[in-house]
Formats: sequence, structure tokens, C-alpha cells
Amino acid sequence: MFLTDEQYAFLHAEKGRTGLSVGTLVRRAIDETYKLEHRPRLHGWQASVGWWRHPDAAVVGRRAGVG
Repeated sequence: MFLTDEQYAFLHAEKGRTGLSVGTLVRRAIDETYKLEHRPRLHGWQASVGWWRHPDAAVVGRRAGVG
């Protein structure tokens, strides 16, 4: 994991202020930012290794030629 000097300093300042570990602060930030239950789903079907009724938009967007 690579952080800028400012991000590193901020995390360590928060660590001192809150008493939480840097790992806990990072995990909380990830959990708050990337909520799986709120990820957009596309309607329709997708054929891949299997069939998915509502494919994950992030996965579909990475496929070549889609969009």
C-alpha cells in the first residue's frame, strides 16, 4: 500500500487523536466508502463462466467493448 506523505501524516495524527490503529482507521474508511449493498446493479443478463441475472456494474464496466 502506498500513501502520500500527507495521507501517512494524517493517519498517524488520527491514530494519536483516537487511539485506534492505522489498520482500523483504513478498514473503517474502506467499509464506509465501498458499501457492497449500495453498489449499482445492471438489469439484464450476462454470460460468462455462468449466468447472472443482475451483473455487478463494476465488473461489466471492466469488460472490453462494453459501454
